[in-house]
Amino acid sequence: MNRQRYRGVLVVGVVMVLMVSSLVFPWAVQAAGKPVKLRVISAWAQNNKMNDALWILQKKVRENSKGRLVLVWGGGPEAIPSFQLVEALRNGVIDVAWTAHTYNVAQLPVVEGAKLSTMTPWDERKTGVADFYRKIYWNKLNAYYLGRGTPGLSYNLYTVTPVRSLADFRGMPVRVTPAYKAFAQALGAVPVATDPGEVYSALQRNMIKAYGWPSLGIGDLGWDEVTKFVMEPSFYQVDVIGLVNVNAWNKLPKDLQDVLNVSMQATEREAYDHFKKLVQEDRQKLRKKGLKETRLTRAESDKYLRTAYEASWKEVLKKDAKQGAILRSLLGKKPGK
Repeated sequence: MNRQRYRGVLVVGVVMVLMVSSLVFPWAVQAAGKPVKLRVISAWAQNNKMNDALWILQKKVRENSKGRLVLVWGGGPEAIPSFQLVEALRNGVIDVAWTAHTYNVAQLPVVEGAKLSTMTPWDERKTGVADFYRKIYWNKLNAYYLGRGTPGLSYNLYTVTPVRSLADFRGMPVRVTPAYKAFAQALGAVPVATDPGEVYSALQRNMIKAYGWPSLGIGDLGWDEVTKFVMEPSFYQVDVIGLVNVNAWNKLPKDLQDVLNVSMQATEREAYDHFKKLVQEDRQKLRKKGLKETRLTRAESDKYLRTAYEASWKEVLKKDAKQGAILRSLLGKKPGK
């Protein structure tokens, strides 16, 4: 009778330990069987090139975790609108957001300065820039900052008329987004806000004479048919990033957190080369279709870039002087110093 009672107490004790472990350490049960799955929502449709690094990251995470951690595609802006994505992440509706600093300016004004970085992602980690993003996203938006998704990708201005000097921009109607509106205004252009779906017809009807866009992809939208010139040099950096909800992050065991971090850093390096190659290939296609590159004199090019960065820094500092000054200082550091 005592032996049976002992066995009963032992069984109950084991069951209780398993129940508590599954509640407090859910990955302990999952690691033994099913993988941990993190649902990812992107600010872009599934076939958009802004997701290219996400697919690289997805593969690396699966391989580096030996299948224990999986990033699952949960949809694009059809699931959650791009500008609402970070709020869904903050509230725990999703696990991972593949978004852009630009989409989060309403919540974190200082991240408007992220596009002004001239560093690689690995240099941003050395100089404390990545830590700065990690801190503000964690404190303000319940998010863990993973890293950058479009390293090596910048912006260009595209025009329908040749630009021989910066004076040619005065009075020119230019389609803008918040990312480079201040730049266009500083050039003396007239900013015009239109949805991407309206750009083609706006160019056809001469409602706009120029527009800004990343350094690849206008052919995918058909805009190469109504565009004559691409301005050089390029400017800014496209600021796609990966963010993880703080609760989803905290539930991961340390080794899977390490897998995510290591995989993201490896992804950044691979994506850097990937986008550099894509830009070169895209430019060759545009040349074959008759698009020409506009190159200003050295002095005008320097002034062009100086105008781009000074105009945007003014906007950043206007919105958040304290944090903006910190970010500008960090982005001005030399790696290793």
